[in-house]
Amino acid sequence: MLNLTVVIHLCLTLFPAVFFIVARSEHKYPDWFYETQPNWGSISNQRSRSLKSGNSGASAAHCGPLTRELVHGVARENSVLVTVIDKIVWKCFGPSYVENIQAANISYWLIAALDPETSVALASMGVQQCFNAPQDRLKYKGTDTKYLWGGHHWVMTTWNKVHIMKNVYEMGVNIVHSDADVVWFNDPLSYFMSLLKTPAHIILATDAVTTFNTKGDTGLEASANPHFNINTGVYFMRQWPGGLEFFNMWLSWQDKRIGHDQDGFNYLARGQYFHGDQEMPTAIPTHDRLFYSAFSNTTAISFLPASMFGNTYTYVNARLWEKLEHPLYVVHWVWGGSTMESKRQNMRDAMKFHDQPEYYTSPYLITFDLKQLKIPEGFNSWGLHRTEEMIRFHVTAANYQLQQTYYAFAAALISNRTLVMPRFLCYCSKNWYQTQSCRINDEKLATFPFVCALSHVMRVKKLQQGFQLNGNTEYSGNKVYIREYSFLENPKVPDTIKHSYLEIAPSDFPRPPGTLSSEQLILATTNSSRGYGRRITIAAPVSDAELHLLLERYRDVRVVHFTQPSRTLSGFSNANTAREFDWEIQRRVTYWCCRSPPDMSAKNLTEGIQLVALPPNRWDNLDKLGARYSYLHNTPPLPLPDAGSEQH
Repeated sequence: MLNLTVVIHLCLTLFPAVFFIVARSEHKYPDWFYETQPNWGSISNQRSRSLKSGNSGASAAHCGPLTRELVHGVARENSVLVTVIDKIVWKCFGPSYVENIQAANISYWLIAALDPETSVALASMGVQQCFNAPQDRLKYKGTDTKYLWGGHHWVMTTWNKVHIMKNVYEMGVNIVHSDADVVWFNDPLSYFMSLLKTPAHIILATDAVTTFNTKGDTGLEASANPHFNINTGVYFMRQWPGGLEFFNMWLSWQDKRIGHDQDGFNYLARGQYFHGDQEMPTAIPTHDRLFYSAFSNTTAISFLPASMFGNTYTYVNARLWEKLEHPLYVVHWVWGGSTMESKRQNMRDAMKFHDQPEYYTSPYLITFDLKQLKIPEGFNSWGLHRTEEMIRFHVTAANYQLQQTYYAFAAALISNRTLVMPRFLCYCSKNWYQTQSCRINDEKLATFPFVCALSHVMRVKKLQQGFQLNGNTEYSGNKVYIREYSFLENPKVPDTIKHSYLEIAPSDFPRPPGTLSSEQLILATTNSSRGYGRRITIAAPVSDAELHLLLERYRDVRVVHFTQPSRTLSGFSNANTAREFDWEIQRRVTYWCCRSPPDMSAKNLTEGIQLVALPPNRWDNLDKLGARYSYLHNTPPLPLPDAGSEQH
C-alpha cells in the first residue's frame, strides 16, 4: 500500500521507445499497449513506439479462469503468492514484477488480471501463471486513466485485491499477498513455513522504519504490538478454520466508507489503537510477539521484521538487513519519494526495474568522480540536541556534491550525452515531517553517510523528462537524459559500452593563455588504470566551446569520464546561455525537510532548506523562496555553546 503523500499518475512515460517491427503480425493490440517517449539518451532523440513486451510472436489470448487446478498446480507447501494488477499498475510495474519474481526463483506465484488489457499484456509476455479476476466477486468494475491516491478508483481497486485473495484462500491454500510495487529478492517460502510453528494466523508487513529484532533473531517482529501501522502490501495468511470469516469481517469495512483496504484492516485488527476511537474495542496484546484482533479476538496478528521485509527507508537509508545480517526477502518501495518516478528510480538504482533493451544499449555517456567532505568526528553518535548541526552538515555536503554535478550536467549538455548519476552521499534523512538526529521516528540503526535515493537531492520526475535549455542558445537542440548510478554495473549493459572508455583529467599546471585547439588542449595520453580505454590529461579549465571541440574528437567513445568536472570546465562563455543553464539546473534540485516545530519556533528557522547546485559565484541567479524554505547561506548561524557546556 502506498504512503499518504504518494500521487500515482498514469505512467505514460514508463518505457524507452524503440522501433519494433513485427513482420506479418496478425495480432491487433489495444491503443494503451503502445506508448510514445524519447529514446532515452540516444543521439538522434528520435521518437517511436513499441510493444510492451519483447515477445513479438506472443499470442494475444487471455489468461484463463481462476480454478482449483490452477492454484494447486502452482502451489508449493500448499502456499501460493498472489498479486492483483490492473492496466494502470501493469504499465507502471508489471514487467518489472514478473522479471524480479522469476529472478528470485519463486515458482508458486499467480497474477490476477483485473481487466482484459492486463490479461493481454500478461499473455504477450508469455506469462502462464495468471488468471482473469472473477468479475462476480468484485464490487467495483470501473476504470480510470490514472491513479490518484485516495481517489475512488484507487480505493475501490485496493478492495478488489481483498476479494480476489479471499477467492484464492477458499481453494484451501496458505496465501502470500504482494502488491505490484514490490521487489522480491529471495524466496520467502521456507521462512513462512517456519512461521507455521507460531500461533500467528496473519503476519503482515508494517510501515516501520526499524526492527527490534537483533542479529540472529529472524523470527516474528519482537515488538509486535497494536500501536504499529499495518501495511497490507505484503502479508502471509495461513489456513485456519476462522480464516474465511476473518476475510468476511475485513470486507465488511468496505461499505463503511472508511478508506482503502489497509484502513479497513487497521480498524479490524487494532480497533481503538488505529485512530483512538473510544467506541471501538481494543486489540489484546500478548508476550508472544503477537496480539489478538480487536474485532476478532481469536485471530492472532503478528508482523514481519522490516529488516527482511523492507521498505525504501530500511533498504536505502538504514540498510537493516546488512547491519543485522538478516536475509532480505522483499522491498516495498514506499517511504522513498512522493512521485512514481522516484519509486522507479529507486528500483533502477537497485537494478530491479525492467527497461527495454535500448535503455541499456543506446546511450553515449558522461560519468564523473564525486569528491566528498570529511564527516565530523562522532557524527553518528550525536544526540537529539545536535540535530540542527547534523542538518546543516548534510545540506553543506549535499550542496558540495551538487555543485560538482553542475559541471557534469554542463558537459553532458555540451556533448549531447546521457549523464550517469553519481552515488550521492546523504548525512541526514529526508522526510515529510520532522527528523530526530537526522533519522526518522527516532530509529537507532541508520548510520551516515548512506547512498542517497536520488529524490533526496534532485527532482527525479523532471530529470526523467530530460534536461534542456528552453531559450534560444547554442545548445537548445540538445537534451540530457540520466541513468542510475548503478547503470554501468548492470549486466544488461554490454561490455562493449563499458570498455569504450575515455578518462579526462585536468592538468595540475596552469593552462596557457588564450583559446587552444583540441590538439593543444591534450597534454598527455596514457592507458586508463581500469585496464581498458584511454586517459587524457588536458590544459584546464576549458571553455564550453573548447570542450565541445575536444569531445568531438572522441564522439564514438561510449563512456567519457571526468575525474574533476569542476576543475575541467570553466562554464559557458555566453552569458545568456549561462543564466539559462543556471535556472534550469536549479529547477531540478530538491530541498531537505523537515525540522521539528519546536526548533523552528525557538530558533526562527524554516521547515526545510533548499539545496543549491549553483557554484557560489552564480548565486545571483537563485530564485527567491517562499516562507517554508530557505537557503543555507541565508540561514542565521548557530549560537556558540556556552562556555563549559558539555557536548556529547
